[in-house]
Amino acid sequence: LNRAHPGPEVPLVGAMAQFPDQLGQDLQDVEKYKAGVAGPSKSSLSTKDPDDPNWRVKTLDGESTLADVKRRQREELAQELEEGVSKRFKIMNYTSEDSIVIGEKTLLTYYCGICGELSLTSDTDCFSMPRRSTDKSIALDEALTFHKKYANFGERILLRRQNGVERQYRFYCRQCRQPLGYRGSPQNETAKFSYIYKDALVKDQSTAVAFQK
Repeated sequence: LNRAHPGPEVPLVGAMAQFPDQLGQDLQDVEKYKAGVAGPSKSSLSTKDPDDPNWRVKTLDGESTLADVKRRQREELAQELEEGVSKRFKIMNYTSEDSIVIGEKTLLTYYCGICGELSLTSDTDCFSMPRRSTDKSIALDEALTFHKKYANFGERILLRRQNGVERQYRFYCRQCRQPLGYRGSPQNETAKFSYIYKDALVKDQSTAVAFQK
């Protein structure tokens, strides 16, 4: 506390509205302090000046009164409460709309046409994608379509085509091992397309062959 430049006293009306019980106890303690019940002896205290409206208990140089200590405690408590309210306000009003990272996507699920096992999720309707002319497989553009395969990758297959030999890295249903499709590169490498065999997947799990019995 800088005693060379004392600040204005906190109005009692505002303080009583915020800390009524604590203020009453503080005033009692100050009166006891002035009467010599607590703190230093009477010889170290000056008498009250009735003409000074901002009168406080005076002490020797380097000493603080009980009122000074309690006032500093009230100020620190008020500051902590204000900071706490500010922090809670920030947390309670934060939503996903405040973030530029979080986006909203609608994912579609596809199931194995034989056993009904979950096999693919995608943000685009796979049945509306282009078809390959050679085997009518669905051509899923991996660079443009957000998707995830739930399948087991198997061996490399070599097929003879009119323009040469085609390499296929096939993937299978994890449950019944039905071939679901293939890629032009292994699982851990980049490929332009993933091809899904015609009738290998269904949108509705209940339409799988296993659920028709």
